[in-house]
Amino acid sequence: MKKAFFLLLLFAGCMAGIQAQTITYRYETTIGKLSNDQLRVNLKISGFSEDTLTYCFPKIVPGIYGAMNFGQYISGFEVFDKKGKKLQIEQTDVNSWKIYGTRKIARLSYLVDDSWEAFDEHLENGFYRSAASSFSDSALVITPNCLFGYFRGHIDHPFEVSIRKEKKLYPATSLKKTTGAKQDRFFAANYHRLVDNPILYAIPDTTILQLPGISVEVACYSTSGKSISKDIAAYIRPLLLAQAKYLNNKLPVDRYTFIIYHHLSKNSGSYIGDGLEHSNSTLILLYMPLDIETIKQNVYGIASHEFFHTLMPLGLHSKEIEQYDYNNPKFSKHLWLYEGMTEYFTMHMPVKTGLQSEQEFFRTIEEKASMMQQFDPNLPMTELSLHPIEMQDEYYNVYLKGALLNMCLDLKLRELSGGTYGVKDLVLQLTERYGPGKPFEDNQLFADMVQLSGFPELRAFIASYIEGAEPLPLEEILLKAGLKFEDGKISELKNSTPEQLKLRESWLR
Repeated sequence: MKKAFFLLLLFAGCMAGIQAQTITYRYETTIGKLSNDQLRVNLKISGFSEDTLTYCFPKIVPGIYGAMNFGQYISGFEVFDKKGKKLQIEQTDVNSWKIYGTRKIARLSYLVDDSWEAFDEHLENGFYRSAASSFSDSALVITPNCLFGYFRGHIDHPFEVSIRKEKKLYPATSLKKTTGAKQDRFFAANYHRLVDNPILYAIPDTTILQLPGISVEVACYSTSGKSISKDIAAYIRPLLLAQAKYLNNKLPVDRYTFIIYHHLSKNSGSYIGDGLEHSNSTLILLYMPLDIETIKQNVYGIASHEFFHTLMPLGLHSKEIEQYDYNNPKFSKHLWLYEGMTEYFTMHMPVKTGLQSEQEFFRTIEEKASMMQQFDPNLPMTELSLHPIEMQDEYYNVYLKGALLNMCLDLKLRELSGGTYGVKDLVLQLTERYGPGKPFEDNQLFADMVQLSGFPELRAFIASYIEGAEPLPLEEILLKAGLKFEDGKISELKNSTPEQLKLRESWLR
């Protein structure tokens, strides 16, 4: 009897597991039939046990810190049962629709307007075009958060997207996909993975870089009609090799896609670039003349920062990011790490790997130290991290003070360790402890940093300069490396001690 009861429970558990897997989002749309720059999107879905559910588009997505409200681009929202009868709906805010009778649901349908027509010199505060979509007959920049929503409470189900096409357009993306002459299909394990992978549809202009441990696709579209991917790929290849070397060839991904959309500017003085990082890709938007040298340099600058984001926050991050709420996000207090450390790696890597001279590196420090003076000196980095939407006017300081803060931390660790241990070592240790799928507790990170580094003195540094708002000790910390920081300029001491030279050697060479 007990055996029969156990088998019954086992059968019930298996059936529950099967039932949990029956919900799959199956989206369909067709490109090439644009009307007023809109796409018709259909969703086939069933299997809900709830009578009422809310269907949402994101208010905000990871990597940006302003409310974009992607539901504003949706119109003609309708829901049907298996017999084609409309279900009752109620739009509760700009991003959300309450649907009644969801046990009977079979299909949703709506129109999506594109968010920008062309990447030009017009910039709007709080609007991130790299997080939005653009549709034209010749090319489409598709950010899935613009086209595809989710049912609240049902974010972890599989997603399948079928895109029919009339032209021979190539879909560049890091999403798992199958491609055909008339239709492409894309697959994501959950909504997080779907949103994390933009798609560029365009006439093929793609170059593949096979690097140690990673395959990098450079996929481009230029409104000029010219092919640019080969030149860009050749130009950034040494950068990517240097970044891999800088990280001890411990890259968190084995496949990466650079998606580059170039809008031709006829004004030789107009140079605008925008980028948004993802776990396995970066979307780069450029507005500039067809000057391949200028294009290469702009892509280089964006790629050098965004590629490091594969390490953090896309690899190393807190639960606030792992369990991201697209409509009511809670922010981590470690933006100083996600953006500040990434920017520091971006400025430190070239001098450390020999791509840049020490003097060029010092000029970068001077520039950031000067620019950070325009921001509130009494705002702790943790406070800015927790309130980025409300503090948009202060946000850019995370790339200035945040980078220099991590430079000071690097030198502090090297001083304590006799030059054998720096922030890169600390980050790689943190990544081994946590990393993808293992988020850390937001309030635990500082204790982990002290414990992993083995230096209790680090706690006072954190309290003063990360949690607190004491002025960064630039003069004091650079002096330890035999450098004088005076009147905003860095110069070498004429009589540096062996200890100072040793510290500088471990830091820069």
